[in-house]
Parts: sequence; structure tokens; C-alpha cells
Amino acid sequence: MAVAERRERERAARREAILDAAQELTAEVGYQALRMDAVAEAAELSKGTLYLYFANKEALCAGVATRLIDLLLPLLEKNLAKASSGLDAVRQVLQTYCEFTRDHPHHFRFALTWLSAGERLDDSSEAFQLYRDRVGSVLQHAVAAIERGQADGSVRSDIDPLPQALQLWSSMLGVILIDLNKESISQRIPVPVDLDQIVNLHIDTMARALAGKELS
Repeated sequence: MAVAERRERERAARREAILDAAQELTAEVGYQALRMDAVAEAAELSKGTLYLYFANKEALCAGVATRLIDLLLPLLEKNLAKASSGLDAVRQVLQTYCEFTRDHPHHFRFALTWLSAGERLDDSSEAFQLYRDRVGSVLQHAVAAIERGQADGSVRSDIDPLPQALQLWSSMLGVILIDLNKESISQRIPVPVDLDQIVNLHIDTMARALAGKELS
């Protein structure tokens, strides 16, 4: 039993090393330039060993993304439990996502380059299916927050929850991109601007746009 447990620990540690290497390299060179042999080298493994864990680049990146979402979900669920209304729950979703990226900026940079792949991905692997399931979990929290707001009157009843949840997520990507790169962004703007307020301004704007009759 001790030998089996040791081997399982070694396998888990090897998998974590692979995911660490893949996340760092993807954030550094971009998804398109990511090569499996470079990941294997960074993880100090043979390429053959790497393929025992992940069938291809898409499965590997899906594994990285799943690990990131598994860090986000408990925080999201904890903060949603404190929400006083559906609209407040929507705010919690957006704020939690932003705070998570501030705490883990390298996670966001990985996600951004993978989202920008610009091609259809091989989604046949078990790793990719698990990743898609995790994306569904996050999305369902956002949808449930909107539906809760529609039920308690804090969110407009004419909103379709699923596409609205996707719109909120996609708009936050741009806001977070500015939030994580304020110094660089400020160099590009020809007039002084306080970029520290962008996140709260965006969340407030979204909340006003979604507010139901009881709050409008």
C-alpha cells in the first residue's frame, strides 16, 4: 500500500509540474507558439512521459484552465452566499472574478492567450470535457444570480440570463486587462485618468443597466 501511495503522490506531483510549466510558457509565448516538447523540457520530463498525461496541446491547456477554475469556484460560492439580492449576487460574481485575477495575474494572462487561439480546438479529450464542465459551473453561478434577481425584483425581467451572463464575462475581460496593466495603459492615453476606478465604475454601470424596477 505504501508503494502505491508513493507512486500516486509522484504521479500527482509530476502532473502539477507539467501544468505549472504549461501555464508559465503559454503566458510567456502565447498559445500558438506553445510546443509540447518545450513543456516537457521545462517540467524536466521526456516528451513521451508528457503524452502519458495529456494527449495534445488542447488537453494540456484545458488541464491548466481546469486547475484555475477549481481555485476560483470556492471563492465564488463563498461570496455568493453573502449576497443580499440577485443584483448583489451579480456584483459578487464580477467582483470575485476581478479580485481573483488581481491575486493571480499570471492565471489571467494564461487564460487570455488561450481564449485568443483563433482556431477550433480539439475538444475530444477527457481533460477538455472536464474543463468545459467547470466553465459550465462558473457560468451557471452567473445565470443563477441573474435569475435570482429576476425572482426578487432586483434584476430586470426582460433579460435573457444566459447571453447576459456571457456579456458580463466578456466585458470584464477588457476591464481586467486594463486593471492588470494600468501603468502601460496610462502611457497610451494622452490625458490624465484615474484607472484605479475602472473596475468599480464598470461593475456599477452593469448593475445600473441590470437593475429591476424595485431598484431603478
